[in-house]
Amino acid sequence: MLKLCVLSVLLCLLVPSQGSTPGTVVRVNQEALEYVCQQGKPSLLRGLMVIQIPNFMSPRTIIGSLLKVVGIRVLNAQLPHLSVKLIPRTGVQLSLSAQLHIRGSVLIAPVELRVGSSILLDVRVMRSPHGFPILSVTACKSLLGDVDILLGGSNLLGFLKPLQNHIRAVLVDKMCLSLSSVVLGLNARLGTLVGLNSINPMSSLQYAMMEDPEITEDYIDLDLNAVIALMGKPVDFEPAGPLPPFSLPPPETVSDDSMVNMGLSEHLFASLFASLEQSGALNLQIGGQSSHLTTSMLEQAIPSISKRYPQAVALMLNVVVSKLPIISFHEGAGILRLSPAIQVGVAESGSFQQSQALFTLGVDLTLAVKLDVTITSLHLTVAVHGDVGLEVESSSMEITEISHLRRVVLSEFQDAFLAHVNAALRVGISLPKLNNVQYIEPEIEIHEGYAQVNCDLDYQP
Repeated sequence: MLKLCVLSVLLCLLVPSQGSTPGTVVRVNQEALEYVCQQGKPSLLRGLMVIQIPNFMSPRTIIGSLLKVVGIRVLNAQLPHLSVKLIPRTGVQLSLSAQLHIRGSVLIAPVELRVGSSILLDVRVMRSPHGFPILSVTACKSLLGDVDILLGGSNLLGFLKPLQNHIRAVLVDKMCLSLSSVVLGLNARLGTLVGLNSINPMSSLQYAMMEDPEITEDYIDLDLNAVIALMGKPVDFEPAGPLPPFSLPPPETVSDDSMVNMGLSEHLFASLFASLEQSGALNLQIGGQSSHLTTSMLEQAIPSISKRYPQAVALMLNVVVSKLPIISFHEGAGILRLSPAIQVGVAESGSFQQSQALFTLGVDLTLAVKLDVTITSLHLTVAVHGDVGLEVESSSMEITEISHLRRVVLSEFQDAFLAHVNAALRVGISLPKLNNVQYIEPEIEIHEGYAQVNCDLDYQP
């Protein structure tokens, strides 16, 4: 239906949420509009064919003749021309030429006619006060051509002109009304956009329009508020310094011919990691009764430990991330800094107890962030980048050789913690999209301060 022709306008108009910091910009290019419009031809034709035309009864002439044409319906429809263009600061304009094949009956004799029409439909795209998108038809103009007789003209006897006027009078209004109702019906389907995208059992992601879209002659930019919530409440954290306005660079500086470009700011990723930190999803306990790490392995670094534990006792590492992770994007690279604390203690009860901590180590961990994109989500994986910083924050025993302690603890900590972080990131970040639209051939770029996804579209009715 006609909704397919305005589908690209709605690719990322999403649900309402609190907050006022944009984290995502979606750019829908003219090529996307043209593609979706052509894909929507069959549905658009069906919309034209459901137009109902009432029976025709001619007025009596001075000689008393009367003509009645019944069962008038659209037998077939064609669209020899269909195009769509962007209207700056407003929305889109759909332009089409239609050929309608119409059939009726005079008594038992069939009558067939053909009428051509040109239609211009202006659709405005706005944001509701609650963050929902709203479409409205601001103008529709239907210009009908001549009504040609294809079959049964001899049965019309002299009443051709009144029948032509009847059909023209009906179609000039009903074509606009029918197509406009299809567009307005799309508003009822926007409820399918309401829903949370799960990150983990406690966190979710929700998008909403910040304001009316920015529309130019070449593209539509949608500023979206990307809110990550923890237990239903937006994640609250203080970014380092004021957040600058986020926008995609002008098209002439983007060397890409994709239908859609999506920019996701550092702030969105910072919110993701803040939710993981606040939910405790990055915390980890390593070791226990089955651990190969024991007190005897620390004797070189802590000589007195053998006096406290003459027999080797299993150790447990309690990794706690209580400082806000810091993520940054630079041209071609993403960097994540984590500062976990490692509490090392015996595991006599099978679980870590604060009172059993022997010492606490502070870790300065720099991770390289790799981004991969699928048709629905952006996925992150991390790997160690550079040396791992480690220092003693507190200890109940004298540590004489920090280098040995470092080797022992890092051998147990590093691989297990990286696997744990990557598991926490496995779900990824859901990309904003409309139902029944799939992103195809997505590619990812990393630029200063943001990541950019470029992709084409696939629509399956």
